[in-house]
Amino acid sequence: MIRRRLHALRRDGLSTQVYLVALAIALIGPGLLFTAVLLGRYASLERVRFQQDARESVRGIALSIDRDIAGLVSVLQTLAASPRLKQEGLGGFETQARAVTETTGLHLSLRRRDGTQLVNTALPPGAPLPQDPHPEDAAVLATKRPVIGGVRAGAPGRPPTYDVAVPVTIEGVPTYVLSVTVPVERLRQILVQDLAPGWTTGIIDRKGLLLARSEDHAGLAGQPMQASLRGHPTGAADIWEGVDRRRQPVLYVETAAKAAGWTVGASISRQQVEAPLRHWIVAFGGFGLLALAVSSVLAVKLWARVAEPLRQLAAAGGALAAGQPVPRVSTPIREIRQLADTLADASQSLRRRIAERDQALEQQNRSLAALRESEARFRHMADSAPALIWMTDDVGEVVFVNLHYDYLFGRSTETLTGGRWREIIHPDDLPGFEAAFEGAFAKRMPFRHATRVIDRHGATRWILCEGVARLDDHGRFLGYTGCNVDITEAKDAETALREGEERLRLALAAGRLGTWEIDLASGQHRLSARSAEIFGAAPLSHEAWTRTVHPEDRTRIEAALADLLAGEAEYRTEFRIRPDGSSLRWVSAQAIVQRDAGGRARRVIGIHQEVTERKRAEEHLRLLVHELNHRVKNTLATVQSIAMQSLRGLDGPQAARAKTAFEARLIALARVHDVLTRESWEGAELAEVVKDALAPLDGPGAPSRFAVDGPSLRLPPRIALSIAMALHELATNAVKYGALSVSAGQVALSWTVADGCLSLRWQERGGPPVVPPTRTGFGSRLIERSLARELDGTVSLSFPREGVVCTIVAPLAEPGGLREEPRAEGGMPARRRAAGQA
Repeated sequence: MIRRRLHALRRDGLSTQVYLVALAIALIGPGLLFTAVLLGRYASLERVRFQQDARESVRGIALSIDRDIAGLVSVLQTLAASPRLKQEGLGGFETQARAVTETTGLHLSLRRRDGTQLVNTALPPGAPLPQDPHPEDAAVLATKRPVIGGVRAGAPGRPPTYDVAVPVTIEGVPTYVLSVTVPVERLRQILVQDLAPGWTTGIIDRKGLLLARSEDHAGLAGQPMQASLRGHPTGAADIWEGVDRRRQPVLYVETAAKAAGWTVGASISRQQVEAPLRHWIVAFGGFGLLALAVSSVLAVKLWARVAEPLRQLAAAGGALAAGQPVPRVSTPIREIRQLADTLADASQSLRRRIAERDQALEQQNRSLAALRESEARFRHMADSAPALIWMTDDVGEVVFVNLHYDYLFGRSTETLTGGRWREIIHPDDLPGFEAAFEGAFAKRMPFRHATRVIDRHGATRWILCEGVARLDDHGRFLGYTGCNVDITEAKDAETALREGEERLRLALAAGRLGTWEIDLASGQHRLSARSAEIFGAAPLSHEAWTRTVHPEDRTRIEAALADLLAGEAEYRTEFRIRPDGSSLRWVSAQAIVQRDAGGRARRVIGIHQEVTERKRAEEHLRLLVHELNHRVKNTLATVQSIAMQSLRGLDGPQAARAKTAFEARLIALARVHDVLTRESWEGAELAEVVKDALAPLDGPGAPSRFAVDGPSLRLPPRIALSIAMALHELATNAVKYGALSVSAGQVALSWTVADGCLSLRWQERGGPPVVPPTRTGFGSRLIERSLARELDGTVSLSFPREGVVCTIVAPLAEPGGLREEPRAEGGMPARRRAAGQA
């Protein structure tokens, strides 16, 4: 029976239905097979990726342990360098050690070579210190390097610990051992930090014992590591497959913590590793079966729609062979319908083909014309572009450059063929440029390279050369198309920026200035090397920086910084510091605020300068000035005593007046000396000089009889002394004979500054009618002759009937003689207008 069916199949062939089902399977089968291969490859890659992630996670834990131990070693080495270790009694060092214990919560121990303890912060101050040699002391003293000790059992009720020890070297000889005792629980805190779900991590010491474990730490710490975790290697370094303590298959990963020589390991459940793969396998199997079933059903359905048109087409073939008209077949199947239409239109095919040929030729001509127009538009656009546009063929020869090449290099396309484009590249940059271009060209990768070129005038310029591969519609490589941009100005700006930064660095170094910065978001302080040298360290927090500032200056500095951040004042201040218990220093600081687009302060940037020597010089100068003033006053008192002794033998009103005038002049001179002493003999405010000269003439509680008006002006010492003596003589004459001799009299005193000259005017009014004097007294001669000679100016006295007028004009030629006037709101100069303010 089977033989008869096979014979029938060979005779009649297979039905279209069978071929459609086979076609569906043939179409879907390779896709499913390929997907299965990809899924297997994906599973392998996913496993490798998981192993790499696991290894990096374990390495991260090991690095955290190394950083923790490195931090402890850094703290110990900092303490080991303390100068207080060289002092007798070690009291200062114990204070430092207990301060570190309060900060870190870890106990420190300082021991001699024989193990005798000198400092132990675990015991109360003053408690007896036992001889307690540690196993690691010998290694520390022998190697002169930090040593991580083994685990030691704690006291009853206390967790086990391990020690970190460093040598204390004095004059090149290891004298003491300084160690810190760390509880093992600290390691467990590192293990459980950011622990992935389903992972179990642990730390194994050099003897193969568990130091810490993320799970069952209390019960398993101190026990040997489970050997079954390393069942058999996976082929990846430091990764094994084994079973855990619950006999569950796991993936075990380990790495070394280099600082202590320990091993960090992690075990991950196999089920957790392979769960995503199982999900994909089940999903793929279901999808493949469903796709095969659906495709087979669709093939059977489609067969019913294909069979009838095929029978009609077979009948049409017989009609065509008989020369009969071929009816058109109505079917949704395009191929069958096209074949039927072809048979029906066979008689008209030649005429249609001729028409189609003519139409194709016409279309080809139009396409060629459009191509030529497109090429012309491209060339016009390329020549109009301000950049250098170029094209190569598939072997790298230049086949097109735009006109900008001719403008810049004096080169056309023809002069760049045969590799002559290399002539425009700077000889020093040619090897690197060729290597970069040939590497990109070989890989058909985008090309980007900056290089120097020689323009048509022989000048060196910088260009940025970029290019991409050019492909046709079939993906065939045609060459490179690129664009070069002149970046000479950008390169010059970059060079200028580097030179500016170098000049700034040299200027800061020449001025011994240090820079500092405060990140207002994090509160972190950043100091340059010079600032760190000034402060004795590089404090990283606001609190650490504040501790170095003298307590009396902290409030002032905080207020100045707050005013700076609020935009109310500049930050220019000087303060005292005492870094690391050293001698007192003076520091000058200036700063500005950097703000964001919203006006919020982001950070503070400033400079530091140590001004200790200047402060000492100023203090010394201040003492000298006070001593000079004291000696001047003593000299004036001596002169006064000599004058009084000399005039004692003279009697009569004239002698009394002479004594009074002489004494008043000495007192006026002493007052001006007081003003100059307060200003360290660097000059005096004119308003202060006027105030001290006129103050004795105003009675207490009575309204002032002086109207003073003038801008703020700082006078050199020489001019201040001369004007004070002149005002004294004018005021004395006004009291005796002028406006101040009557109760209604007043004096207007004003001054102005123009073209570097001072113009001062004294005018009396409301007094007795003035009669010009018939002779010139000593006061008038002092004002008109001596004052004018001393000031290198002019002094004029006039005697109108309304009141005496004195005008003094003197150049302010000494440095610092003239000071800017302070401005009030609205931009007008702030002037002293009220009477008696002088």
